[in-house]
Amino acid sequence: MGRLCFSLKAGDPGWCAYMARTRADAAVEIRLDACGFDEDDVRKLFSGPKQAQMIATCHADLPSQVDGATRLLSAAILTGADYVDIPLDFPEATRNWLMSLAMNHGCQVILSYHNYNATDPPERLLQTARQAQYAGADIIKVVTTARSQEDVEAVLSLYDHFEAERLIAFAMGPLGRASRFTAFQKGAPLLFVAPNRGGTTADGQPCWADLLPDEAILLRGEATLPASKSYAQRAILLAALAHGTTRLFGVTLCDDVVAAIGVARALYADVSLEGTTLTIEGHQDLLNEGLRVRDGALFVGESGLLARLCIPLAGLSREPVTITGEKTLLGRRVDDHRTALRQLGLRLTFSRQGRLPVRVRGPLHAGEVEVSGERGSQMISGLLLALSQCPEESTVVVENVTSAPYISLTTYIASFFGLTGYDCPEEEDPLLRTWYIDPGQQVTPVLGLEVERDWSAAAMLLVAGALCGDITLRGLDPRSFQSDADIYHLLRENQVDIVLGDDNRTVSVRRSFIRPFFYDINQAPDLFAPLFVLAVFAGGESVIAGISRLRNKESDRAASFAGEFRKLGVRVTVMDDEMHIFGRENRRLQGADCSSHGDHRLAMALTVASLLTDGTVNIDDTGCIDKSFPGFLKTIAKLKKR
Repeated sequence: MGRLCFSLKAGDPGWCAYMARTRADAAVEIRLDACGFDEDDVRKLFSGPKQAQMIATCHADLPSQVDGATRLLSAAILTGADYVDIPLDFPEATRNWLMSLAMNHGCQVILSYHNYNATDPPERLLQTARQAQYAGADIIKVVTTARSQEDVEAVLSLYDHFEAERLIAFAMGPLGRASRFTAFQKGAPLLFVAPNRGGTTADGQPCWADLLPDEAILLRGEATLPASKSYAQRAILLAALAHGTTRLFGVTLCDDVVAAIGVARALYADVSLEGTTLTIEGHQDLLNEGLRVRDGALFVGESGLLARLCIPLAGLSREPVTITGEKTLLGRRVDDHRTALRQLGLRLTFSRQGRLPVRVRGPLHAGEVEVSGERGSQMISGLLLALSQCPEESTVVVENVTSAPYISLTTYIASFFGLTGYDCPEEEDPLLRTWYIDPGQQVTPVLGLEVERDWSAAAMLLVAGALCGDITLRGLDPRSFQSDADIYHLLRENQVDIVLGDDNRTVSVRRSFIRPFFYDINQAPDLFAPLFVLAVFAGGESVIAGISRLRNKESDRAASFAGEFRKLGVRVTVMDDEMHIFGRENRRLQGADCSSHGDHRLAMALTVASLLTDGTVNIDDTGCIDKSFPGFLKTIAKLKKR
């Protein structure tokens, strides 16, 4: 019986080594001509631990490339290749030397012929195959390009003349695709497949996911994503600070967005929702009257972002403002950068140890302050917005900046509302940012603004698709300032079967091999949840760094994730600021009674993990998911039914 052979052309030795180490029932072909490896890379790769049979292949399109290909193939033979694929069109002396080297090192020889433009006449194909046989090939490989069904039949007719287990003969191209499977059914020793859609090495080559049975795909179809709550909250708040009417399109109501609407109404804005269009008529005149707050109070729900945006903005009021919230937010500290705020004129009176409610007294005045970004970016975003309303220029210097993309998201959205006076020159130190803020900027309404789809919500669905699905998501821009858009780039770099559509806004993902990874979440802390789930089902030890960012979330997220997933049989250790997750590539966990700890991201993570457990996972509270993705459970159920 033949084997699947994964053809690898990715220029990443770690990925090739992972496949060689974990595919015990398959072969792995390393396309050295496509990978861009040097001889040291080849030696390390072929001498490393492996379970798969390893094939070294290196085509040479030009005579000048033969010497380089010979050196790479020799290095592979000398360090443990099981097979070497030698092109028949190599010079005879070179070919014979490589074959002799292979024979002396226990490496079997594939002599191959490729026609990338057409299919030779049947008699010519037979002559070519005979040439490889007489030259001493262990396996004869003849591959052409099909332009007709007759071409396919001509290639497959070679199985009438040779032992099937010593012959690989098929046609490339769309018309030749089926010939690959026919050859395998006839007894060919290898069926070449790509690990993902971006990794095909020839036209018509199937992908691994194409061969999976229907029952291996647990989630299938197209999912509707909510609007980004981070984007919507910023836009709603800015619309309420303006004087005039703003329309936001594509809004999704979740608890945090509802809280933002409540804040807008407390700022005397008139708000109406028709379908997914939110109309906000603001009545503020910040530059002349300061911030007017109804009854001197703002209720921010459970949104830490909204609280931290509102605290500096409250300093624009000529009267004290009290900011309060509910649920888990009341147990979280929101006194980030308190010293800097005091330097700029704010007086903050917290109910207890930096927690809400807080009474804010201004006035905020311009100035230069230095802050540490280690506690996040949200208060910094609020400060940048508020300082734009001061009568003099301000400077904010941030050391050890974290979640920098979300500060950029703030200034990006603010630019639609007329706030364009933010200058942040590039620094030599990547962890240092300095913002120079122009004074007296007018907040102006926006005729219409489309709210981006939520990359944070997308991240969990993309991971679910990579683990057990075939899912399509629309309206996603990988170039978004949302820091969670980095999940798209991480998955691509990790060789997940993820594809961006021609419109550059449609992303599809399929069940994939998940190799261990390292990721620092300092710039994207909300990616911890989907990355943790991904690591749980990776083939080895993954490391997530920057977990100190998680202690002041809806739960102590590092501790709650580790505790709940240990109930499912996952091995997790914490060392300093890193979490090490030892994945189970067999994608099976045990059932258990679990708690979400009131954390929407933990509830979603447990829900996805429950798809791949041998027992039932009971979650005590999934209502908390409404904080960010109200339709999540219905979305999963819909994808399961297809």
